[in-house]
Amino acid sequence: MIRHLSPINWSVIIFVVAFFSYGCGKVTTQPDFVARVNNSYLTKDDLAKMIDTSNISNFYRNEVIRNWINKEVLYQEALKKRILKDSEFNRLIDNSKRELAASMLLQKYYEDEKISYEPEELEEYYNRHQGEFKRFYDSYLLNRAVFNDEDNAVRFRTMVQESNWLKALNVFKNDPSLINTDVNQLLYDYEIHPAPLLRIVSGLNPGEVSIVINIETDQSYIIVQEVQKFLKDSIPPFLLIKPFVEKRFIEQKKEDLLKSYLKELYSSNEIEIRN
Repeated sequence: MIRHLSPINWSVIIFVVAFFSYGCGKVTTQPDFVARVNNSYLTKDDLAKMIDTSNISNFYRNEVIRNWINKEVLYQEALKKRILKDSEFNRLIDNSKRELAASMLLQKYYEDEKISYEPEELEEYYNRHQGEFKRFYDSYLLNRAVFNDEDNAVRFRTMVQESNWLKALNVFKNDPSLINTDVNQLLYDYEIHPAPLLRIVSGLNPGEVSIVINIETDQSYIIVQEVQKFLKDSIPPFLLIKPFVEKRFIEQKKEDLLKSYLKELYSSNEIEIRN
């Protein structure tokens, strides 16, 4: 026998359903995400802050996303295992806070001090410390171009051979198939990858242009030109490694400032060491 619900019963049911729909699980708009682990999202904006999404291969993009997922699933499992309540974890967090605070203090100190120097100071530093700029391994000074279109890669290589690298680069600079370029990039041999690319580079002579190399993992086509090779223990000229010299020079300046700053702090604090 079929029983019909009275109107008042329908009203009660509708009210209850509406109450629980609103109170126990409000409908929220999902963010525009590229990956998700439970209720944690990696949004397109988050990814754009991590990498240049306008000029990156799908292979590298997917690796970044996979790395985020790995970290997130491990973090969420750590939450379940109450790692965040562990005393050792909190000791490490406290130490990290101290180190981060000290690091930010020094960063602000260096900014306030405004490290400055004359251009000739860099070359003087290079001349006094040339031994610090020896190559630890064989190195190559390279020009490199990466295309996502094989025909354009072949045309670029032909143009380089008929004229020179910079002229060819100027012709293709606005071509959307040219996805990456480097000019006069100095690399240790172990920094050149994948392995087939290193094998080709090591067989080139100065000025020689490689064949078009197909990297199947991300469907890209690479052309390299060896400008010069530097053997282990050789010292590249100043102008070629000026950015490295400048970095080392600034680090030395910061080290001198730190010694002076610590001396000042020592004198204004009570410090005691006991055996």
